[in-house]
Amino acid sequence: MLSTATYCISGEQLFILFKELEDYNLSYVYKGIFNPNLTDKILSLSETNMNLTGESSKTQKKVYFVMVETLQNITRHQDLTQSEENHAFFVVLNKNGEYSLTSGNIIDDSKTAELSSSIEKINSLDPDGLKEYSKYVLENTGLSDKGGAGLGLIEMARKSGNKLLYHFRKLKDNSSFFYFNTKVHSEKSTAELNNSPDNIMRLHDFTKEHKINLIYQGVFTHENLKSLLTMTEGSVSKNDDLAFKRKTVNVMVELLQNICNHASTPNKESLGKHGILIVSSNDKGCCISSGNYINNSEVNALKQKIDLVNSLNNSQLEDLYSETIVKEQEPGQKGAGLGFIDIKMKSGNNIDYTVVNCANAYSFLSINAFIAF
Repeated sequence: MLSTATYCISGEQLFILFKELEDYNLSYVYKGIFNPNLTDKILSLSETNMNLTGESSKTQKKVYFVMVETLQNITRHQDLTQSEENHAFFVVLNKNGEYSLTSGNIIDDSKTAELSSSIEKINSLDPDGLKEYSKYVLENTGLSDKGGAGLGLIEMARKSGNKLLYHFRKLKDNSSFFYFNTKVHSEKSTAELNNSPDNIMRLHDFTKEHKINLIYQGVFTHENLKSLLTMTEGSVSKNDDLAFKRKTVNVMVELLQNICNHASTPNKESLGKHGILIVSSNDKGCCISSGNYINNSEVNALKQKIDLVNSLNNSQLEDLYSETIVKEQEPGQKGAGLGFIDIKMKSGNNIDYTVVNCANAYSFLSINAFIAF
């Protein structure tokens, strides 16, 4: 049995990250290899969340278009020969109707001047100028070796109605990391997102430091559970062993349901249960981490449940499972009470958890489950 705490982000670090992202309605971060299948899952989750928040059709179309173009750019231009640390990067942030979409990928230094010039040309044009430029490029430019005609950036500027932001971060060799950001405002936008390169780079560094593949912070409902599951499933790409993938998915289901069923919501105006889910991996296996608020009155009972499960060996766990599954549910009980038992049985490791007192009626619960390769 491996030590879960050794291979996962600590509960305190998870809480700090959650607090930093808490003001956003949605935070989605992915670092890794991008492909059309993953793109479809990201788009599906975003569509589900925009429907949940009642976003207008007009805004949804704008966000969807920019997201598709951004993900296509990453898929075309990512360098699959790079080390895992330098894999491509994608971030979506939404706060009160303003969306910020950022991509990041390695670029050869010999190409940065041309790319800068192209973006500055687009940023110098007004809407009419962009329309004429788009027509000119369409009629006079052929497909590049990456399959694009150069129209993507122009159309992103036209659809979003905003200037394109970018930043090159120099790496040690003859390459840089290219961060590219587009903002989309909805009709009900009341926020001004801080999408400075420093903020994005700090988040990027955090994912590299903790070997994080995916972060999702936002609303967890039974409506978006399937989209969340398929998306997080796609982030476990290091090992194609079917048994490992099956165990990982089972643990994800339990942690996602745990947030949906048991998270508390200090903000009574919230649309659903808020929480955070992280998938990280290293050469030993995959760690799935979840975090959410719980009522202080539930803390002791929850600790007792997890401690009991952690104290049992496999045979004793099977006995507890059999005893629990036939037990009559108490009034108002959500789920069959098998969640923590399943997590330990499927992961094969003790459940690591941390409770942080938030100095009000709530505490923050973080749970780590580690599944070895």
